[in-house]
Amino acid sequence: MVRQVTDEVYKAIENLIEVFVEQSRSELAQRLTKWQTDLSQAEVHEVIGAHLARQHTLARELAQNPRIWHQHIAPMILRAMADVYISVAWILDDPVDRARKFVLHGLGQAKLRLEHRKEAMNGREPAPDENAAIQALEDWIDHQRFTFLTEVNVGSWSGISTRQMAEEAGCIDFYNLVYNPFSACTHSMWHHVAVYNLKVCSNPLHRYHRIPHDPALPLDPHYVYLAGKYWQKTLSSFDRKVALQVDPPSAFNRLCGDLAKLDEFATDEDDAPGARGDTQPARSPGQPRSIDVGE
Repeated sequence: MVRQVTDEVYKAIENLIEVFVEQSRSELAQRLTKWQTDLSQAEVHEVIGAHLARQHTLARELAQNPRIWHQHIAPMILRAMADVYISVAWILDDPVDRARKFVLHGLGQAKLRLEHRKEAMNGREPAPDENAAIQALEDWIDHQRFTFLTEVNVGSWSGISTRQMAEEAGCIDFYNLVYNPFSACTHSMWHHVAVYNLKVCSNPLHRYHRIPHDPALPLDPHYVYLAGKYWQKTLSSFDRKVALQVDPPSAFNRLCGDLAKLDEFATDEDDAPGARGDTQPARSPGQPRSIDVGE
């Protein structure tokens, strides 16, 4: 269901983006202000706080860039948001131990990157900028844990798979319906590239084989709806685990209302059978239609 863009539609999109970013930023600030810091468990506040800020960054960046509201790019952002949500839900079930695991694994990966940088120089003297980069990374690690004491673990930071984390955190349905499907786009798997980067050859003598294709897809506000939804789910998980009472309004609820208003600009042709196409994500009643902005 494709809608041509008019000045009115552009204005509506700009408004919903501005309001969502402003309200979601306020939601984050409210929680970080109300969540009292326990310095004896500083890693918990740093790890969970960083995840919340990261989730907001991802949702904000997707919302502020309508040109990526399509199947080529948006699923990669949403897959990262799914990763954050599962990690937050899992860490909060045992915050002290799991936050520490997250930090130590990250420091180990930083140490591994440091060693790779040194090895890549093959015994030559580093250039001034290379030396500065190496020293900065080493100082960053040492500030938290001496480099020589930092262990490198090339496995999962949690010690288990993301699926197991989702099972233990009670969000296996989210893993099955969001994390796993969007991984196809993130890793350019066959069931993504075959749908979006191949098309049937027009020559019937070629036995209908498929050829490479780079289509310009219409923009689909459904993706910013999903970004808002995953942002809300992350906040809800945090609020529930740390028992925070927060004040409305909800950025996601406002986003839903603004998307419903945007949908009013759709034409009757948008509802024609097959207009959306099989490769478009399913749209439930009240969710937005896609937008054709041209080249």
